[in-house]
Amino acid sequence: MVTLAQLRDAALGGLDRAVVEWTDLAAALDGLVGRATTGVGGPLRASRWEGADADAAARGLAARGEQVMVAAQEARCVLTVLDTAADQLRNAQRDLWAGLAEAAAAGFTVFEDGRMEPADPTSRADAAMISRRHELEQLLAAPVRKATEVDTHCAETLARLYPTGTADWADTAADGTCVMALAGLDLATIPRGDPVAAAKWWAGLNPSERAMYLAGYPAVLGAMDGLPTEIRDRANRVALAEAKAGLIAELAAARAKRDAAGRTDDAKWRLRVTALKERLAAIEGLEATLRSGDDLYLMGFSAKGDGRAIVAIGNPDTAAHTAVYVPGTGAGLARIGSHVSRMRSLWLAARQESRSGGVSTITWIGYDAPDTLAHAISTSSANEAAPAFVRFLRGVGVTQGISSNNHVTVIGHSYGSVVVGQAAHCSGGLVAQDVVVVGSPGLHATKAEDLHISPKHVWVGAAEGDLVTSIGAGAHAPISENAKVHRRVTPDDKEFGANRFTSDGSSGHSEYWSTSDPMSLDNQAAIITGNYKDVRLIWGERP
Repeated sequence: MVTLAQLRDAALGGLDRAVVEWTDLAAALDGLVGRATTGVGGPLRASRWEGADADAAARGLAARGEQVMVAAQEARCVLTVLDTAADQLRNAQRDLWAGLAEAAAAGFTVFEDGRMEPADPTSRADAAMISRRHELEQLLAAPVRKATEVDTHCAETLARLYPTGTADWADTAADGTCVMALAGLDLATIPRGDPVAAAKWWAGLNPSERAMYLAGYPAVLGAMDGLPTEIRDRANRVALAEAKAGLIAELAAARAKRDAAGRTDDAKWRLRVTALKERLAAIEGLEATLRSGDDLYLMGFSAKGDGRAIVAIGNPDTAAHTAVYVPGTGAGLARIGSHVSRMRSLWLAARQESRSGGVSTITWIGYDAPDTLAHAISTSSANEAAPAFVRFLRGVGVTQGISSNNHVTVIGHSYGSVVVGQAAHCSGGLVAQDVVVVGSPGLHATKAEDLHISPKHVWVGAAEGDLVTSIGAGAHAPISENAKVHRRVTPDDKEFGANRFTSDGSSGHSEYWSTSDPMSLDNQAAIITGNYKDVRLIWGERP
């Protein structure tokens, strides 16, 4: 129990220093994870070391990395508790000091144990003084009682933040929930849906406050367009690990129910187990993708449905040239590796093409893509995705600094081009300098200028044998405005008015990023780096 004298004389600056030290520790642990990835993981990958020992080394490094990530998150929980204690104890101390001043002004002497007597002994029997003393005793007791409650609750919360020696993400997530309840940080204070407001809010927080929000709301911060990419990456990796821990627990419970179920319920639980295993495998696939390079940033993540992820190669905040790729039908966590691999090829080609500044290529699976070609006939997925995509592009611009006017290119493949087309008609339109569509079934537009961007900056690729450009036209390509020609217009039609680049060497619907015959890949690399004269055109007019 806190006494009046302890609260009165408490030097709370020590708690403030502890908050700073734990904030620094969390940052140092975050840095350690990064150094392990680049300093150890990078050389291991570059060495092409293979076999059982290589696999064991990779698993060991990943496990150690998770332990350090857990330690960083727990450090943020500790500093949140300490900051809460410092803040609330300081408030209680101020109330006590005010009460003591009021008691002195009223002619009372307050003793170390909290007893109170009139300074003038002759007034001790005075009814008014007795009443006043009782009132002041209650006034002084309230902050002491509050300090005792704060001390007890904070001590209990700190006691649960005990390291287990393993990466127990379920426990870490529960710790985050606990400390947020203690701190009283309200989700309503976090601006969402507006990248500019989000950036301003984040910039206004001090390092300890930022660490506290990372401790309690990693999934929320990870999804906030407008926050720095490194912060989103850190938050989303925690959210990913916590989601995986939740799935593992859910799978174990489902297996137990399957094993205990009677014959009539067995099929239901077997299907549930299969579905959970597939979702877990998709998350593990994303983890494997993130381990494939030391220049990868997880800018978005959700385990809901087919899963969503936004993965950047190279930091877009500092890149001179950024490409944002939207894949189409079937896109989800289960196939994230193949999509990021395409952007890896484009990133490497663009780095060779770039004459100034860095390059970032982003895979944006921030929407629920159609699962089948039958579902891809509808525009419902694109309509839902378009506002989120526009918001993401605005967030990229905000973190780069709008005044810097960094070069951003949007790339839509297949149904992803439908998303791009719908996004162009959203409020504010596409925050991009160039638009590239490949294998497009149509953009619900008959003219490139309908995308609200100069036709000179609209680029189209259509490979030989890509049937989507013709079959999908019935759903997404509008009828020509030319009264003499009654046919549907896809972006690869000359009438559309875009620049059509060569894609020789690519065939079918999925080889636009082939490295074996990279004409399409090289053309896209030239576009996203602004080297338009290097783009080989079939028709069109370069900027």
